[in-house]
Amino acid sequence: MKNIQEQEITFAGQLLKLTNQRVVYWPAEKAIILSDLHVGKAAHFRKSGIALPQQVATRDMERLQYLINHYQPEKVVITGDLLHAGMNSEVALLRDIILKTINCEFLLIKGNHDRLPDRTFAELGIGLVADSLVLRDIHFTHGDRPFADTAHTVSGHLHPGVHVAVGRKSTMRFPCFVLSDTQLILPAFSLFSGLDTSCIPDGAFCYAIYEDGLFAVSC
Repeated sequence: MKNIQEQEITFAGQLLKLTNQRVVYWPAEKAIILSDLHVGKAAHFRKSGIALPQQVATRDMERLQYLINHYQPEKVVITGDLLHAGMNSEVALLRDIILKTINCEFLLIKGNHDRLPDRTFAELGIGLVADSLVLRDIHFTHGDRPFADTAHTVSGHLHPGVHVAVGRKSTMRFPCFVLSDTQLILPAFSLFSGLDTSCIPDGAFCYAIYEDGLFAVSC
């Protein structure tokens, strides 16, 4: 059984629950929100001659299935980079999850890696493919293009990370949620992804993620 820990925040007047499993749960919409799954990345690397184990992909998909079972969402909102490099064997794992998730709509805001035709995403079971989405005045975008500074925006793309002091002379990097008055930047859902610690906007606040929970830290 996976450990799910939550941190409640208020964003755009809405209660959101950040989790240590790199997703947000939105109770009012019965929605899971996540970004940057990069499904098929490990298989793409293997095709290029880099020997990565199959478990790199399956652990992400197992975690997604567990979160869907736990929250029983009516929507899964993905803010881009669902697929890493087109169709490959690992995408079948995602398709199986989508097709057996009943009474739930999968919504994709296309990211810079999502280059396949919309019909291909429809065949995977994605109910909506769009460049952006607005729900209850919250704007969902991938984050690779400019957006209105005044809009409350949820995005991904950056794979945010934060340095945290450990002892007197060393630091550790953690994936994190980045929160400001008008912006929520999501961590990459894929565990096989780098961290960018230089992308934090001025005045933002971070919730660092580790295996057993989350903790607030100044960015």
